[in-house]
Amino acid sequence: MADLPFSISPVIGGLIFVLLFGDHGFLGKWLIGHNIQLVFNTAGIVIATLFVTYPFVARELIPLMETQGSHEEEASLILGASTLRTFFKITLPNIKWGLLYGVILCSARSIGDFGAVSVVSGHIVGQTNTMPLQVEAFYNGYQMEAAFALSSLMSIVAIISLVLKNYFDWKNSRSV
Repeated sequence: MADLPFSISPVIGGLIFVLLFGDHGFLGKWLIGHNIQLVFNTAGIVIATLFVTYPFVARELIPLMETQGSHEEEASLILGASTLRTFFKITLPNIKWGLLYGVILCSARSIGDFGAVSVVSGHIVGQTNTMPLQVEAFYNGYQMEAAFALSSLMSIVAIISLVLKNYFDWKNSRSV
């Protein structure tokens, strides 16, 4: 289930989001009744981006946590620690590097997401515009220099993210 966003197109993921949470969607009427708008809104863009990118975090954390097991957490709970204290004192320190790798990859991927964001955002200029959508707008408006500049900036951020991931991977391998 964690790989579902990898197996479908991000555009399809965005469309499913609109079909579920849009005005005429399965939960849309309930959301409208409670004055909650997810489609064509920044909150919807964030949720759609999280759907597309969460497998990067899951692919880092699931094998790590399966390898480590749950013995330390169980011992902590048996000795009377709260679940919150167990999480912050035992689980989080054990998974911090995997979580960091996943967040870096998730961030790098989310910067360039176009498919789901394109569908969910509605391309509302000044309200739901993202960098990839702006690159498309520049390109379609024959503003090639602006499209290239923004694309270059996004590429630099992606490269920095990968360098950071490799640095933390190297640092973690030296400490083990």
